[in-house]
Amino acid sequence: MFLIAGVTPKLKVLDSTPKPCPVCGLHQAYYKRVDHYFNLFFIPILRVKKGEPFFMCERCERTVHEFKKEHSSAWPDIQETTCHHCGKKLEKIFEYCPYCGTRISK
Repeated sequence: MFLIAGVTPKLKVLDSTPKPCPVCGLHQAYYKRVDHYFNLFFIPILRVKKGEPFFMCERCERTVHEFKKEHSSAWPDIQETTCHHCGKKLEKIFEYCPYCGTRISK
């Protein structure tokens, strides 16, 4: 007899309503979370670790953590600015605010 078991990540969409992406501006960004599940014979049985939510665009595949800084190593020295509409802090590379969707004037 043999047993096949392990822990694998599973991406979960938290909100199915598309939001405007802060980088490309298209309404293809969603709040998501990566949870880790214990699998038995490749079937998820039990969630062993709940991930933190993040904002990810389906088109440009950029991720913005919901409460922390950008998790991309492609932009090591990012400067911040403030959205004039909602007052939230943003990175200067954003063309649209991820919180309210307003276009950021450069």
